[in-house]
Amino acid sequence: MVQLLSVSVALIFFANKIFVLFGKRTGWLLGVIAAILAIFYFYLIELYVYTALEFGLIALMGYGFLVKNQKSKLIENLIYSVITLVMLTLTYFIFSGMMTVYEFISSAGLLFGTYFLTHEKSNWGWACYCVGHLISVYIMYDKDQQFFADFQLASAVVAMVGVIISFKKS
Repeated sequence: MVQLLSVSVALIFFANKIFVLFGKRTGWLLGVIAAILAIFYFYLIELYVYTALEFGLIALMGYGFLVKNQKSKLIENLIYSVITLVMLTLTYFIFSGMMTVYEFISSAGLLFGTYFLTHEKSNWGWACYCVGHLISVYIMYDKDQQFFADFQLASAVVAMVGVIISFKKS
């Protein structure tokens, strides 16, 4: 079960990055699907920090798919509330000794990377994704999740391409 989830989540999240890089709304929907599956995957391999992170990613990627172009004060306030709740959860984990600094930085990079990309700040979004994915590579190798780690590295490469493209556009 863990192997099937590992492969599914890795491949769908990778496709999510590719589609988002090319400006396709479908990428955000793939992100929602991957994040839902990732909740179970990370829970099973006892990465509870990433498990909590996925709830925030579901909300942000759902936002990117459904309402990204129809901004409203209510929706923006809900997004800020979700980010605040996830960050408070991560802060609890770090101060209770349940999380390493690596997991915190990686989670924050992935959370804020998604936020920035859904809010038309692609330079920052892709840069945060680079940091989040590169640190995730280390964490996943440490958990003996080779396939997932390899695709985190591939996602970091996509994010680096995103940084280059976004800087050329600006």
